[in-house]
Order: sequence, then C-alpha cells, then structure tokens
Amino acid sequence: MSRILVILSLLVLVGCSRSLDIELEPEVNVFLSNNADQQLRLTSTDKEYNILNEWLETHGTGWYQTSGRYPGGVYVVSGKYGIQITETNVVLYSTTPPEPKAIFIQSIGKGELSEIRNLAN
Repeated sequence: MSRILVILSLLVLVGCSRSLDIELEPEVNVFLSNNADQQLRLTSTDKEYNILNEWLETHGTGWYQTSGRYPGGVYVVSGKYGIQITETNVVLYSTTPPEPKAIFIQSIGKGELSEIRNLAN
C-alpha cells in the first residue's frame, strides 16, 4: 500500500510541472533589486545574456505554477516575460498590464546563474 502512495505522489508531482519554451529578445533590460534606478541593457554580445539564454534553453522542463512576489535578485525584461533570478529560484512573470504577475518558478542550485545575480553587486 505504501508503494502505491509513493508512486501516486510522484505522478502528481511530475504531472504538475510544465515545459516552457522561453527565448530572450535580442536586447533585454535588466533591473537590479538593490538599485531600482539603475538599469542595464544586455544583448547577445554580453556574457550574462548568453548564460541566461543557454540556461533557459536547457531548463525548459520542471517549471511549476506560482503566484505572489519574490524579494531580491535581478529582474530581466524580455518581450512579454519578466525573468527574476534570486539566490534559489528563477521566477517567470507575465508582464501584461496592469502589473507583472508571477506565473512559473524553478529552483536553482547554489552558484547557478551567479554571473547574472552578481550584476546586482
């Protein structure tokens, strides 16, 4: 009986995750949580842009629905999405008006995407 519960639990967890195909626009705006007035632009010639783009390409699966707000990190605006990189998560926001809304989240490992998070330092 306990094996059935474990299998059902795994199926529910796997069934809740989504696959997303997120591509960065050719130029993205970056906002830093520690200095809201400072804005950076990144393009495909920037190392941080390529790191994030590659991460998004290789992490298309394992996204979970979410809502609310997440403090800190770096916020990247690309087309209809906002992408927030914090110490422990990547949060995908819908940027359709009236204000951004968190829609999906994925956990990241320690040190993962640190080049992008370090833009805030």
